[in-house]
Amino acid sequence: MRHVHHWLLVLFSALLAAAPLRAEQPGTAPVKVFLLAGQSNMQGYGHIRTLDWLGEDPVHGKLLQKLKKPDGTFSARPDVWIYSKGGNGGAKKGNLSVGYGVNQDNIGPELMFGQVMGDCFENQVLLIKTAWGGRSLAVNFRPPSAGDLPLASYSENQRKSLEEGIKSGKLKVGDEYRQMVQEVRDVLGGLKDLFPDYDGRGYELAGFVWFQGWNDMINKDFTAEYARNLEHLIRDLRKELKQPNLPVVVAQMGVGGAKPSANVVTFRKAQETGLAAPEFKDNAALVDTAPFWDEKAQALLDEGYKGNKWLNQDLQDRFSKMGSQPPYHYLGSAKVHCLMGQALGEAMKKLCQAGK
Repeated sequence: MRHVHHWLLVLFSALLAAAPLRAEQPGTAPVKVFLLAGQSNMQGYGHIRTLDWLGEDPVHGKLLQKLKKPDGTFSARPDVWIYSKGGNGGAKKGNLSVGYGVNQDNIGPELMFGQVMGDCFENQVLLIKTAWGGRSLAVNFRPPSAGDLPLASYSENQRKSLEEGIKSGKLKVGDEYRQMVQEVRDVLGGLKDLFPDYDGRGYELAGFVWFQGWNDMINKDFTAEYARNLEHLIRDLRKELKQPNLPVVVAQMGVGGAKPSANVVTFRKAQETGLAAPEFKDNAALVDTAPFWDEKAQALLDEGYKGNKWLNQDLQDRFSKMGSQPPYHYLGSAKVHCLMGQALGEAMKKLCQAGK
């Protein structure tokens, strides 16, 4: 009987090792891998000079202690690795810290998301971030099962622009979707080269975080099909990665906070609809990011920034401690990016625990 149990364990371990994007060794804790993808706000425009503003938050201020040492230098987590592709300067890898935003001076939601995952799991954690600014789900990230672009239903100008781009070769429908998937395969296939401390213990693709939407929101044609395209994205990615119940967390657009534009309201509803399918009930979550909007930073911008310039130095200096970018980049606020990342992490943690 013991021999039977032994061979069953051997067979089970072999099957796990052979399974695409889920490779484990017996007796070891595999690396927990999370894919983070989207456009510019997943890239991250939260300037690190604004991180101290997080520390002044009466509710969440203690989070800063996770990110900065007592001497003011930034912390790094060796138990959370990150590989980031799509920001300025190409790919970057290492222990989780600041500097994995659009460039070395910025952060995105990955910083606090990784903190939550690192605290949640005893396993080594790996974040693979693939994000490119100015991309739509309708065209650039278009998943295979969404089919061809419904050009006939688009406005004439939109249709002509897309047809010209495709004909010239400058536009390749679904190219970022394919790049995203290939990046995951390349990273997991070269873990030892990318992260020398990797000891061969295997890995498990544990979750997907999607933070994207601006280029679809500003286009009525794209907004109209966003819910369907989001469903296709989740289904196709799960099929591609052979993880039928892969936990998925989607960041709902929070631009404007409690006072969003009409377009943002419509888009938020499209995101809700996209995750309303019964099959997503227990394995996907939509995270409302509007509560993390910085009303104080927005008020300073409204008061002092007119005609593409600041009215006086005092208002500019006060804003620069809180933000660094226009509203569509979440004001370039590291505080906002951290709070969104934490919320995304907490939602992912719940899904992972529920799936055990």
